[in-house]
Amino acid sequence: MEKHELSKSTFIRGVQCLKSLYLNKKRPFLRDKLSPEQLAIFRRGHKVGSLAQKLFPGGVDLGARSPAQYRKVLDLTQQIIKNNAYDILYEAGFQFDRLLVFLDILVRENGSWHAYEVKSSYKISNTFLLDAAFQYYVITNSGLPLEDFYIVYASEDLVYEKLDEYDNLEPLFIRENVLDRILPLQDFIKEQIIREKETLLLDKSPEIPMGPHCYDPYPCDFIGHCTRQAQRK
Repeated sequence: MEKHELSKSTFIRGVQCLKSLYLNKKRPFLRDKLSPEQLAIFRRGHKVGSLAQKLFPGGVDLGARSPAQYRKVLDLTQQIIKNNAYDILYEAGFQFDRLLVFLDILVRENGSWHAYEVKSSYKISNTFLLDAAFQYYVITNSGLPLEDFYIVYASEDLVYEKLDEYDNLEPLFIRENVLDRILPLQDFIKEQIIREKETLLLDKSPEIPMGPHCYDPYPCDFIGHCTRQAQRK
């Protein structure tokens, strides 16, 4: 397995700020500590993702527990797809051109593959569409045609504080087909990948001043470092 350069999270980070992408890869020790609120959001996302798997029962969980297992997950994914061993895969892995993704749920229906990405949010954001578009780019270029791509997100009936209390999950999630919105993004995805890979080849982080992008769509975890840099100038 060749070492990957970008995952879906680092790709989105690069869309937000190329300096943040560079620092995340080359200077991770400069990262700010996560706040309790951010940690809670991450835990909620993992919990919602696991809960959403129950909407597609009977699948095989390929989730890697550490980077050391990535190669195994990639190989297992290809073997299962080739041998038609399962119709539902959780956390299937795909790699193309040093790009790596793990899809939340992959389902085969009537001989075709359908992708489902789960989000612990009440609506679909532009960032979620870019996330899905990046995954579509990697998966299809790795050799697996996708019939459809869905984003699964929370309905207004879902109360995060009651995640352990629900029996009937169907009213709690909305499955929305976003294929017609991510296909037009494929050229941007390809161009952005080139920009991000070029950034990672630089000898030092790009000069990008602080601004609204530091908080949109997510608070950057290098704000402390960039603030200290700005104060020294």
